[in-house]
Amino acid sequence: MASNAPPISIVIPAYNERGRIGLTVTAARAIDDVGEIIVVDDGSGDGTAQEAERAGAVVVRSRHRGKGAALRRGVNAATGGLVLLLDADLGESAANANVLVEPVRAGDADMTIAVLPSARFRGGFGLALGAARSLLWLLTGRVFTAPISGQRCMTASLAKSLPWARGFGAEVAATTDAAALGARIVEVPASLTHAPTGRTFSGFIHRGRQLGAILIACVPRVLYPVGPSGRPAPPRRLVVALCGWAVVSALGGLLYAPLMGGGIVAVFAIASVVVSLAANDAAGLRRPNYRGRQIPAAGGLAFLIGPWCAWVAAVIFGASEIGYYLILISALTATVMAAVGLVDDVYGDRSVSGFAGHMRRLLRGQITTGAVKAITGGAVALIVGMLLAVHWAAPALTDLGEGLLNAVVIALTTNLINLLDVRPGRALKGFVFLAALAIAADWKAFYMVGPIAAIALAFAPLDFGGRAMMGDVGSNALGVTAGIALAWALPLWAKLVLAAALVGIHLYSERRSLSDLIARARALRWLDALGRADGDAL
Repeated sequence: MASNAPPISIVIPAYNERGRIGLTVTAARAIDDVGEIIVVDDGSGDGTAQEAERAGAVVVRSRHRGKGAALRRGVNAATGGLVLLLDADLGESAANANVLVEPVRAGDADMTIAVLPSARFRGGFGLALGAARSLLWLLTGRVFTAPISGQRCMTASLAKSLPWARGFGAEVAATTDAAALGARIVEVPASLTHAPTGRTFSGFIHRGRQLGAILIACVPRVLYPVGPSGRPAPPRRLVVALCGWAVVSALGGLLYAPLMGGGIVAVFAIASVVVSLAANDAAGLRRPNYRGRQIPAAGGLAFLIGPWCAWVAAVIFGASEIGYYLILISALTATVMAAVGLVDDVYGDRSVSGFAGHMRRLLRGQITTGAVKAITGGAVALIVGMLLAVHWAAPALTDLGEGLLNAVVIALTTNLINLLDVRPGRALKGFVFLAALAIAADWKAFYMVGPIAAIALAFAPLDFGGRAMMGDVGSNALGVTAGIALAWALPLWAKLVLAAALVGIHLYSERRSLSDLIARARALRWLDALGRADGDAL
């Protein structure tokens, strides 16, 4: 091994590659400074894993999740300072991949991409290649010779910071995301060869799947101008996204007029998220997430824009009296709870957890931001709960018992969403379920949950992808909005059942971890993993 050279982790995704994987692994060992070779077997049924193990590779088994997921698993398992990605069918030519390593090792590049001999691209008509080049030009402003090449070397820190799109679009998406992170990307001619897919039926099917995967990976990146670190994309990509949404809205309007309005709402919601992320950056509101990555800590600031804009629209364009007041109550309470949540995000003591913990500190004369949040939330829940219990036909009358029940539902729902917001996507899933329940009980609940839901759905790709946290500012706003909608919409018996369930969940969470419960229950574990970028329960 060369002196002071970082060890190389070679990652090889494989599926039914028996007969070539052994040659590839053996040849790859000739590359200087190889510390480990990881073969990610994506559900092969032909002995690929066994052949790789005999050749000396470490085999990580996957479950038919495609190339992108295999790359992600291999990269996460890698321990070397450099990561070299190779296809499984390179055979003896894998030894020539050393040319990809040198520029990264020398510090001249953060990622290298192999440009294979031109014969590599003679299999089809170049549709996938052309689409990849065009999309990368839109996203990065560069024209790449080999945008779909799977032979790449990069620093381990860069490899582990990329989200790795699913399927055959992984390489194109990785180039886009690496460029967004400011990585220096260099294409390098390499004498690597692997079995081409000819102009056969199976070959065309393969390239069709590849083209589809490229579009699935890149079109959202065109329309959603946020980088993998949770920062707004450069101005060029913002303009590209705006133009993309203009095209989508226009085409939608031609098919069905309301679709144009949907496109406009989407642009507004995404713009709200981008503004929130820019504010997080300007204020330095970034902290490590559960995996140690530095990401925006209060992305939920965006959620407040929707309710207030809906209120302005209700004033300008008119709304029913009850609709106007429901929107106003929702906007006011979401703002108050978001404000105390923001204080907790910025100044909160993470060593104190649980309601009981904050109350014990308060009894000792120590005021924590969690205690402030609990007291403020309780007061807000009580005031709004009583307002919702007013008999509108006779405003002087209020049902005290129902008002107190409303307060319990609002306070505990707010805290429930906060408890769920410890892993990507949980809080949003909880909010969507509770909001749908409220709307099913009374459609007028949409006045409250609709405006904030539009922004929350625009934020979802960041939350599910682990690229930004909504923070207490966001979870408080979602929770109190859902709580008010449920207190308004549900009949008395349903509120009693819900309140009992919420009390039970909170008593459990004071003694045990909800995350542990989710990990033990198969159905909850599946629901928890649903939609997340890694697809694994955490």
